[in-house]
Amino acid sequence: MPVEDNRHQVFTNDPVHYHSLLHSRVSVSTTDSKEYAGWVHTIDPVSESVLLVDFEGGDGGKKVVLVSGYNVADITVLEQTPPPGLAKTIDALFRKEQVHYSNKELTERREALCVWLAENRVPYTVKDDLSVEVLQAAVIRQPYNADSIHCTNEVVLDKVMKLVQQMPSPS
Repeated sequence: MPVEDNRHQVFTNDPVHYHSLLHSRVSVSTTDSKEYAGWVHTIDPVSESVLLVDFEGGDGGKKVVLVSGYNVADITVLEQTPPPGLAKTIDALFRKEQVHYSNKELTERREALCVWLAENRVPYTVKDDLSVEVLQAAVIRQPYNADSIHCTNEVVLDKVMKLVQQMPSPS
């Protein structure tokens, strides 16, 4: 009598194979008879979704396509090795550019944040590490923007993020 294997696909797929497809030019056939071609940026090992990037023509245009894993029928490798520099170009599309501030700029940003909080009658304290504690629950670290807020209470986090996003830019 055959034993039925009820394990999730994530336990039976081949992550080494998926990793070997990174930065390869592939053609993805779908269950609804569509074809997508592009350079693989990533493959989600759980959902098996494929993120493709295609550079349209020579004008610098880019097309990003996410093919949902449930819809992938077949992946065919068209080119295994990308041209020099292409892998970095693809990865750079999905990387947020880091902004570096001087100590003077950070001080101005912190002071502007404190003024904004005071104007909105929100209690805050500046800690020894120069982070700003808001409502005794949220901590805003350098560079003092909405992305640098840390809080375990989601309601407080949401309110503080909205307030910081509405703050005028320091001049």
